[in-house]
Amino acid sequence: MVGIKGVGMTALAVYLKERGKNVWGSDVDETFPTDSVLREHDIDVSLGFDTAHIDDSIDLVITTGAHGGLTNIEVTQAERKKIPVYTQAYELGQIMESYQHKIAVCGAHGKTTTSAMAAFVLNELGYKSSHVIGASRFSGLYGGHYGGDDYLVVEADEYATSPGVDNTARFLSLNPTIIICTNIDFDHPDIYASIEEVKAAYLKFFQKLNPQTGTLIYNGHNEHLKELVGKLSIKNLIPYYETDTEITLSIPGRHNKLNAQGILKLAGVLGIDTQRCLGALRAFRGVNRRFEKIVDSLYDDYAHHPAELLTTVESARQLLKQQKGGKVILVFQPHTFSRTSALLTEFAQALSEADTAFVLDVFASAREGTSELGTSQQVVEEANRLGHSNVAYSTRADLIENLKKIYQKGDIIVTAGAGSIYEAHSDIIRGLLSS
Repeated sequence: MVGIKGVGMTALAVYLKERGKNVWGSDVDETFPTDSVLREHDIDVSLGFDTAHIDDSIDLVITTGAHGGLTNIEVTQAERKKIPVYTQAYELGQIMESYQHKIAVCGAHGKTTTSAMAAFVLNELGYKSSHVIGASRFSGLYGGHYGGDDYLVVEADEYATSPGVDNTARFLSLNPTIIICTNIDFDHPDIYASIEEVKAAYLKFFQKLNPQTGTLIYNGHNEHLKELVGKLSIKNLIPYYETDTEITLSIPGRHNKLNAQGILKLAGVLGIDTQRCLGALRAFRGVNRRFEKIVDSLYDDYAHHPAELLTTVESARQLLKQQKGGKVILVFQPHTFSRTSALLTEFAQALSEADTAFVLDVFASAREGTSELGTSQQVVEEANRLGHSNVAYSTRADLIENLKKIYQKGDIIVTAGAGSIYEAHSDIIRGLLSS
């Protein structure tokens, strides 16, 4: 598996290992949240990419979209040796074919948490279920698991299969019997030129459902989804809303209550008793890097889109309301220049919802290199132009000193971003919270 440390690849590796396959892989020599998962499953990882890693003992090479994807030197070496090469998306589609209930969870925001909820409920209630989800861990489970051939839950991603080589949406490799869609929003501007292109990809995915036997469970509040549903000839279209059923969860946020409503609709489709499902949902403890508590006063979130940042700040405010006071301090590391540029104003407005927001340098994607467009300083300038003086730029080196100037006991610090921001936690704990 080339690029095995990515969360989706690690989840797939664990699933395949639990199915009895001999799995190993390669990746860059950097620390990833998945490193411990791979170690715990005795999955060897070669550091760096080298054609020597591809020998005649290999039956199949699976590649991610990162690190060159289908153009990675290990992948091209495999092709020269006539070893079959699958993308991660294609392999997921192949795996899915053998299952009776094929459940795919998609959406711009919330798909990881919602797919984790679905997998957790099935596992908790004793069903023969498996899952491949883009998280290293969630609520006591790994992101990948083989537990039987009746139910499979996968996270279905709209991003490109292999950027620049095959820009087909990854989820188009899947043929589910049930789709849950949390929302549609404009994201991945390096792949999609407009929201219309995004909607076109989702429409193609929904149309893969069998019109008579397939089921689409969707967020009834989302305008883009409501528009697409009107174009479908699928018999089983099931919307969900925040007010459908009274739900108590152990994780904060209205968005999570909405996600859980989708799982209740799934339970209804699968014939699972509502009260049993509610009991399992109450036991769900969340997903790592999804408003994850690191220590008291420090939380971490994968949020890398303005809508996700708004949700993260709302979750922090909900906690502060319970403790009757304190500020929300957001430390944001933007991910990709193209996203930062395309959503500059939206980022500026979302960051201003925190009491104070520090914007670190952009975590650049290897596939787009560097750019003068969409820099962190431009986000701050846009916030200031809109009249928000609570958004400031910080280097990583100056972060602790900047936090010391404003942090008071009772405040919540949230680190957010899809890059390496989590690496700042030890500095924050040591330099600020342990004193």
